[in-house]
Amino acid sequence: MSGTTNPQAAPSYEFHRRVDPLVYRFEPTAPLAERPTWRRADLPLWLRWQPGTGWCTVDDQGVVNSRPWNVELADQGEQPPLGEWLSKKGDKSYVYDLVRVATQR
Repeated sequence: MSGTTNPQAAPSYEFHRRVDPLVYRFEPTAPLAERPTWRRADLPLWLRWQPGTGWCTVDDQGVVNSRPWNVELADQGEQPPLGEWLSKKGDKSYVYDLVRVATQR
C-alpha cells in the first residue's frame, strides 16, 4: 500500500458543522496499518481507516462516531473522502463537511 508514511507530508483536515460555525481540526499523526491517520486537535479522536468500515472518526476506544455519508466503502481511496459526513454520539447527530486545509508548521 502506498499510504503516507510521513505525518508531516499529509494534509490536515477540518470538519465544518453545517448548523453552526463550529470547526474541528484534525492534524496528521503516525500512520496506522500503513494508512495515514489524523488526530483531532482538542480531543483524543482520530480520523482513520477501519477495515470493513472505511474512513471514519473513532474515539480512544475505537468506537466509530462519524463516517462519509455518500461514499461507499468500495469507492473510498487512499485519503478520507471530502464532502458530507454524518456523526452520531448518543442521541445527537450532525452533518459536517470534511475539507482539506494547509498543514500548520
